[in-house]
Amino acid sequence: MSLRDLAVLYLIAGLACAVAVYRASSEGRRRAALSAALCVPLWPIWAPVALTAGRGEGGGRAGGAAGEAAARVQGALREGVSACAGTSFEALLSREAASRIEAEVARAAARHAELDALLRQSGFDEGAAAARVAEIERGGGGAGARSLATAHLHLENIRRLRAMRDRDARALDELADLVQALRTQLVLARFAGSSVEGVGGIVSEVWARVEGLGAAIDAHDAGTEGPIAT
Repeated sequence: MSLRDLAVLYLIAGLACAVAVYRASSEGRRRAALSAALCVPLWPIWAPVALTAGRGEGGGRAGGAAGEAAARVQGALREGVSACAGTSFEALLSREAASRIEAEVARAAARHAELDALLRQSGFDEGAAAARVAEIERGGGGAGARSLATAHLHLENIRRLRAMRDRDARALDELADLVQALRTQLVLARFAGSSVEGVGGIVSEVWARVEGLGAAIDAHDAGTEGPIAT
């Protein structure tokens, strides 16, 4: 292979890395374009740095959002308990009930953090898994039907894990919104003299969401979500 051929291959690899960095970037278009441009001449050095940084920032935001939702639930619960203490609403949101809710939220947040950390590992990169499937489908490496089935399974498993992580994040965020609404409802009821029935509906909805969180975690712990083959 001549020097010219090597230069052409180097340029092709640089362009491919530039496209990958641009697509993976979570920054503005201008900064993403600059980062991608650096990849063309410096891809062996710059591409790993840019791609790793992008995954780390994305994972941090996802984990931080779930932690923030859990903190919102905890704060709103404590304010709600204080608002109804010593009133006819106390039976609807006692300290014991709030503690149970906090415990389930903590479990859900911990599972989300575990999944998020797992999905930031290189072996769980959805883009790489999808690229492997595409490579086998093109006939690269002489891989057969069995290899293609294994690659598809690996990609599907990653997508299921991502879906579980994202579902937990959404559930925590929605529960946080609901508990904050409960908190304001209890404060309003205390000062405006609203009926217990006006608060009972939202309390029931909170418990339904909490039980849903617990059921999902228990199913995961018992392995009833379905085995994930490797």
